[in-house]
Amino acid sequence: MQIPASLASLTVKALAESLTLQNMKMIADRLFDYYDFNKKTGFSYNLDIPRQVAAKQFVADVKNEGLFVKLVQVLIEMHTTGYMGKKYPIKYLKEIISNIREQGIIYDMENRIFVEDPAIRKTKNWGTLNEGEQYLFALLRLDIAGNSKLVREYPDDIIQATYADFREMVYDAVDRRNGRIWSWEGDGGLVAFFFSNKNLYATFAGMDIVNRLFLYNLTKCRLKQPLGVRIAVHSGLMDYTDKEEDLKRSDIIKTITDIEANHTKPNTLTISDMVARGFCKSMIEVFRPVITGGSKTYYNYSLQWETAE
Repeated sequence: MQIPASLASLTVKALAESLTLQNMKMIADRLFDYYDFNKKTGFSYNLDIPRQVAAKQFVADVKNEGLFVKLVQVLIEMHTTGYMGKKYPIKYLKEIISNIREQGIIYDMENRIFVEDPAIRKTKNWGTLNEGEQYLFALLRLDIAGNSKLVREYPDDIIQATYADFREMVYDAVDRRNGRIWSWEGDGGLVAFFFSNKNLYATFAGMDIVNRLFLYNLTKCRLKQPLGVRIAVHSGLMDYTDKEEDLKRSDIIKTITDIEANHTKPNTLTISDMVARGFCKSMIEVFRPVITGGSKTYYNYSLQWETAE
């Protein structure tokens, strides 16, 4: 995010007029491993640093380190819920938030962080996640079954059109639930969900795709057989990274890959025990248990015609 000079100046003014130097040091301790106002400003330790000078230097350093949005998040917290049992009224906070919104970044009250406005842009990290930091994600993995065989059996135009239809289904189901495509290889990919009830959103997206595939195979599929897609959902903590090679080494990615490849039939969705444990009984009842051979139980969702008795 580009920080306009006017926004930086307004933030300097807010800090200088709202907080003491000690308060600013408290914020610095949350944003930096080590920050020395005297060294940064050039003032010796026996001199008082004017608040305006300290605030200007601090905001400049925060900008340079890419921590400006985090700074404002801390200010919002101090202003609304307080820090260490005390609230700190921050002047010009509404104006600062409004200026950030003009940059395509909006404040998510539920999660208390700034995120990109999806109406303006959509990036893998929602405009807020930092490389190498740990977060809790719900992941959705999809893979077209028998991709290599399909590519050999059908002309390229048929394959490309079919896979484009599939991609459109996935993108629409994911966009409706504020998910992000982390990787896509034509025959499948990996999707992440981060906000609100992420496990539910990821699961609903998977169920939505299963339902769409059911209708697609009945009415529009260009292939001689149904297009088969394996879908899995798993959740857990992992370090955010924009690098696909680093993603593949993550334990959570290895687990969801195993669930999709070894415990999911085509055109069904399998969710892990980590995901299922947060669902109510009525939600779980639409799934059937999948015995893994170990101590874990997964749950599978499918759509099919009812058979006459």
